[in-house]
Amino acid sequence: MEFAQKVNDALGIDVSDWVRYQGFFQSIASGFGVVSEKADLMSKNITQLSYDISSFYNVSVEEAYNKVVSGYSGELEPLRRLGFALDEATLKQLAYNKGITQSLETMTQAQKAQLRYVAMIEQAQSIGVTGDMSRTIDSASNGMRVLTARIQQFARAVGNMLMCSDMATR
Repeated sequence: MEFAQKVNDALGIDVSDWVRYQGFFQSIASGFGVVSEKADLMSKNITQLSYDISSFYNVSVEEAYNKVVSGYSGELEPLRRLGFALDEATLKQLAYNKGITQSLETMTQAQKAQLRYVAMIEQAQSIGVTGDMSRTIDSASNGMRVLTARIQQFARAVGNMLMCSDMATR
C-alpha cells in the first residue's frame, strides 16, 4: 500500500487498482512457488510494466494488465501482438545467456515464471517501454488516464461518505 501511494503521488494512478494488480501478480508468483520476497519485488515491477505498456501502446491499463498476466502465466499471443517474445526458443536462449544450464522442460513453474518475468522486463527495456508512463506523464493520453483514476477515486470517496452517513442515520 505504501509503494502504491508513492506511485500515486508521482503518477496519479488509482491506488486501489495498483494494489489489486500487484496483489494478483503476487498471488500468481506465490502460486507458482516463487519465494515471498521475490514475489513481492516481481509483482511491483510487473505492475509498473502494465502501466508502462498502457502508456507506450496507448491501451487501457486493464488491457495492458491482462496482456501481462497472460504473458507471465505462459500465454504467448497477447504480448506477442505488442512485440514481446516469450516463446520456448526465446526463453531457452535467455536461460543460456544467463548461464542457466537446466533445461526448460525440467524447470518448475516458479523457475519458468521467473524466466518469463526477466524476458518481459528485458524486452520492455530494449523496446523503450520501461518508464514510459513517467516520461510521458504530461501527454494527453496519460492525462486522461490520470483524470480517469482521479474520478474513480473521487466516486469511491463519495460512495464511502454516503454509506457512512446512511449507516449513521440508522
